[in-house]
Amino acid sequence: MRFVISAAGELFRRDELVVVRNLMSPRLYSNNVNSSLTFFFSETETKLRSLSEDSNPQLKNAVSVFQQAVNSGGSLVFAGNNLMATLVRSRNHELAFSIYRKMLETNTFINFVSLSGLLECFVQMHKTSFAHGVLALMLKRGFVFNVYNLNILLKGLCRNLEYVKAVSLLREMRQNSLFPDVVSYNTVIRGFCEGKEIEKALQLANEMQSSGCSWSLVTWGILIDAFCKAGKMEDAMGLLKEMKFKGLEADLVVYTSLIRGFCDCGELDRGKALFDEVMERGDPPCAITYNTLIRGFCKLGKLKEASQMFEVMMERGVRPNVYTYTGLIDGLCGVGNTKEALQILNLMLEKNEEPNVVTYNVILNKLCKDGLVADALDIVELMKKRGTKPDIISYNILLGGLCAKGDLDEASKLLYLMLKDSNYVDPDVISFNSLIHGLCKENRLDQALDIYDLLVEKLGAGDISTTNILLHSTLKSGDVKKAMELWKQISDSKIVPNSDTYSTMIDGFCKTGILNVAKGLFCKMRVSELQPSLFDYNCLMSSLCKEGSLDQAWRLFEEMQRDECFPDVVSFNIMIDGSLKAGDIKSAESLLEEMSHAGLSPDLFTYSKLINRFLKLGYLDEAIGFFDKMVESGFEPDAHICDSVLKYCISQGETEKLKELVKNLVEKDIVLDKELTCTVMEYMCSSSANMDLAKRLLRVADGKAEVAG
Repeated sequence: MRFVISAAGELFRRDELVVVRNLMSPRLYSNNVNSSLTFFFSETETKLRSLSEDSNPQLKNAVSVFQQAVNSGGSLVFAGNNLMATLVRSRNHELAFSIYRKMLETNTFINFVSLSGLLECFVQMHKTSFAHGVLALMLKRGFVFNVYNLNILLKGLCRNLEYVKAVSLLREMRQNSLFPDVVSYNTVIRGFCEGKEIEKALQLANEMQSSGCSWSLVTWGILIDAFCKAGKMEDAMGLLKEMKFKGLEADLVVYTSLIRGFCDCGELDRGKALFDEVMERGDPPCAITYNTLIRGFCKLGKLKEASQMFEVMMERGVRPNVYTYTGLIDGLCGVGNTKEALQILNLMLEKNEEPNVVTYNVILNKLCKDGLVADALDIVELMKKRGTKPDIISYNILLGGLCAKGDLDEASKLLYLMLKDSNYVDPDVISFNSLIHGLCKENRLDQALDIYDLLVEKLGAGDISTTNILLHSTLKSGDVKKAMELWKQISDSKIVPNSDTYSTMIDGFCKTGILNVAKGLFCKMRVSELQPSLFDYNCLMSSLCKEGSLDQAWRLFEEMQRDECFPDVVSFNIMIDGSLKAGDIKSAESLLEEMSHAGLSPDLFTYSKLINRFLKLGYLDEAIGFFDKMVESGFEPDAHICDSVLKYCISQGETEKLKELVKNLVEKDIVLDKELTCTVMEYMCSSSANMDLAKRLLRVADGKAEVAG
């Protein structure tokens, strides 16, 4: 956007001339101007009447003088300009703009102060293009705007994240001999820092110094605070050191930023050391500084240190505020000390420090997590009694607590009250999701779908969490048709499926045996640039193996490793079982070796599959070998494994193998179930040579039975 220099040496933008014409016109704005800024005078009168009873005497007087001038038909020059300036100071920006429009309609002279106020109005209303127009209008009216006016515009540009325009304006100011002051630079530096562009902020700060404008204490504070918020504490401390070297003493604001930064990074010792430094300087910390340390101690569960800091605070005459108490309550709730947290709440009330909604919500959250929903409801009643209105977070905590406890009917009643009763806040998507999730967990899918219909009616649509919850439940119940309807709704809406959505669908369709759809979704997931999880691979590989599509399962197994999604024990178990089921012993053995190279050990499921599959293939020695390895690895064979091996030995007449196996079981004190014990003893008692072993087996079984009794 090109700047044009006026005869007075000032600047304004050529494309703001349209705005200038609109600002000077007594008619209403044209269509290209935001209609929200158009006010009829009748509406202005209503608002002025309400302000005539305002507690601010200056505002009340200015309104009175203006109304008298209007009623008498007199000049609005003094009354209008005075009222407009007063409205700007009291931040009634939209009403100030309305007065400006009335003054235009009556051809009232508008002075420089009023135009400066109009500039601030547009900045506060995030209309920076109109603010540019006001500067041009000032020039057209013969006024000379100053650095103060441009600083207001710089603030607006930074608030709108228009940093490039802000820097351009700074440089144009320098080029046209309207030199930016320290406030100008600090405004843009703060903007960069709030936008988390610290490098650009530093670059501008260095440019500031090179232009002959020295850093103020505020400049140092802005930069140090930005580094602290970014967790770059060494850089922040470097600035503090440089600041001291230049002979500047950091104030309490700077030290509080540093203390907060160290607390957020978990370096409480360094934060406490800075606090002690402040104390040694004789600069008494304020409540914010104490609160920062108390919150830091609470965050790490150091409640003793937090309590000590609280006591020091009171001993030094610093009154704890709502944030102090809330920090302590949050810390106590975090370590499970609900009783002590409630005591702090009572202490607040005794000290006439009114809890805010955040304080109450911390307590509500803890009570609901502990399943004490009735106590949480009592706290809500206390809130209402003391004039603190529960917000949407309060009610969502209650809904979540009721659902977690299984009180779904009570949760439903609460949601309906939020929908119907004006004394409650309107539910949001989280409110609906809590109840939908609770109903789905209890397999009350029809009711969950009814609540979903209410959600759509109230909010227009749910979010991705709503969809994922319902997809999981519908597929779990086997309602494929409904699941497909929900999936179609995702496609037709602005909701973007996430990894959980695809995982839910893939798992659901695999379990319902609709493998083609599951494979299609897996491919679509990858096309959507979402990385399939280990769960997704395992789910699909398992279904392919069960279907007998071992080649496809192998391709997927190799593919997952190329995508750096490394197989776990479950992955290997799936492929080992699939290979053995297909009679491919060589591949199964290769997988076991690969599993070992990957640093993974076979689990009970691995051994179980190996033993059962080798038995079915008639490889008794190999099955017994894996059985022994399983026992050696510390896994106790379950009844199913023992049943398979022992019955196979009996059926094949492998007496020696049977004796050896039973001996190992007896030595390991592994007890068979009653039926299998009887079967083995009957077989072994048929030969007198096995009687001693049979008796030992019986003693182990009886001993375990006594322990169980």
